Amino acid sequence: MKNDLLSVSLPVILLLCLATLTFGAGCLRESAVEVTSITVGARQVTGSEATLDVTSEIQSINGVSTGISRVQLKAYDTSSGLVVAENTSDAGFLGIRGSGSVTQTIVLPRKGSYRLVSTAIENGQRKGQGELTVYSLERLTPDIQETGLAITDIDFLVKKVSGDRAAIQTDVYLTNNNRAPSGAFDIEVKAKEEDAGLLADKQRAAVESIQPDATKVSGVTLSVPDQYNYIVEVLVWKNETIILRGEGNVRLRPGMQVSNGSQFVTKQIETSKFTQGSEESSGYATAYPVPIPTMKSPGFGVVPALAALGALGVLVYRRRQNP
Repeated sequence: MKNDLLSVSLPVILLLCLATLTFGAGCLRESAVEVTSITVGARQVTGSEATLDVTSEIQSINGVSTGISRVQLKAYDTSSGLVVAENTSDAGFLGIRGSGSVTQTIVLPRKGSYRLVSTAIENGQRKGQGELTVYSLERLTPDIQETGLAITDIDFLVKKVSGDRAAIQTDVYLTNNNRAPSGAFDIEVKAKEEDAGLLADKQRAAVESIQPDATKVSGVTLSVPDQYNYIVEVLVWKNETIILRGEGNVRLRPGMQVSNGSQFVTKQIETSKFTQGSEESSGYATAYPVPIPTMKSPGFGVVPALAALGALGVLVYRRRQNP
């Protein structure tokens, strides 16, 4: 009889103890899962696409996870708001206050900015969400175009002012930091009005291969309206792909804050006073003939020598006449 009572009551006691522990720990409450962090790395970059590895860290912060957690990753174009790419992967069983991570791969156009939204899902319910924005993917250098080129400086020279237009020569200093020659490439130089962003002019020039650790200067002349401020952007093209960017500023009508920053005053510049002659502005690329000095033997020249001989003859003649 005692054995039968013990066999019946023991399971009941165990269940009561388990229930007490479970309720005491709060484990029967609905689970809550958070996305604690998101990291992004570029796996591959081509001329038109960027393949990104996105790692989402998730954690069960409350209750007990009762099913397989999943992570849904969506990439939204920041300009249009449209979904560009999507990926859903399993994160495993988190249990009680467990954590996990999921790395997902998405392919995005190599242009523009994107908002990456990572959502933790459990038993078909959305539990938590995190997001991260990646900007200007066009600035990523394609893997096949790792040339080691760098834009080390940009100079601006006023070549000519005619009426309300100014011709600005833009000299771009390009350095090859690679161990191999860079190969031939092109540069495109664009002048955009600083406030409106309107394109005033753009020019393109071919650049020959640059040797390792060498610097080459390549320039174009931009024709822009005078008395405006410009952002000058330099694009380096190779194999129909932009591999490098740089920019500078030309302020033909600068401004400054006065009266404790409460007033903005512009200053008019007489651009023609900064006009450079063609020889000065292209001296690095123009070969000038250098006169070669003639070598002269020491002593008198021909004319002084003849005069001296004449004077000596006259002196001898006089001495003969007057012994």
